[in-house]
Order: sequence, then C-alpha cells, then structure tokens
Amino acid sequence: MDVTADIVRAAIVRAADEQPGQGQFLGVDWGAFVVVFLVAFAATVVIVCFYAIGLRLLAAGAPMDGSDERRDTQGAAAVSFHRPPIATGAAVLCFAVCVAAVLYGLWLLIPQFH
Repeated sequence: MDVTADIVRAAIVRAADEQPGQGQFLGVDWGAFVVVFLVAFAATVVIVCFYAIGLRLLAAGAPMDGSDERRDTQGAAAVSFHRPPIATGAAVLCFAVCVAAVLYGLWLLIPQFH
C-alpha cells in the first residue's frame, strides 16, 4: 500500500473521532484567526499608503504653505504652478489600485457575485 494513502486515512479517522473545537480555546481556530487578521491588516496598510501617495502626487506643484494664493516670494505677480503629467497619471493609478482593492473585497463578501 501507499504510505501517503495510509497517512491520509489515519488523519481522516483521527479527525472523525475528535469533537469540533476540541483543543481550541472557545472553539475558535486561533491560528486561522491570526492569519486572517494579518492579511486584513496588511491589505489595509497597503490601501491607505496608495491613497496617501495618490493625494501627495495630486498636490505636486501646489504652494508649500497650503494656501490657494499662487504668488512668488515677493508677492508681486501670481505664479502659475503646474503639476507634472506623470504625477497626475501616477495619482490616478494609485487611486485605481485603491478602487480595485475595495471592489475585490466587496466581491469576496457578497455571495451573489460568485
């Protein structure tokens, strides 16, 4: 007989003999809980970072003091600040990653989408 088949058969018999949740505190598989928590935390950090980077890229070319006045240092004439097109494209890409992650999460949660 195949050794692998014997191991699988023994594991199935042992699992059938055990009560559900036996050996687990409050009947929760804490290992799986930690894995889900870490994946959710990592996904949250990644989405927030992409959103923050997208906002920062959209702010490229804005005055550093946060005001809407676009004047040079002497205040004589209005200065036009332009955002580089590559910054705008990268910001749109960052926001697209955020939207895709949120839509994927909704797809996982709503069973009618499967």
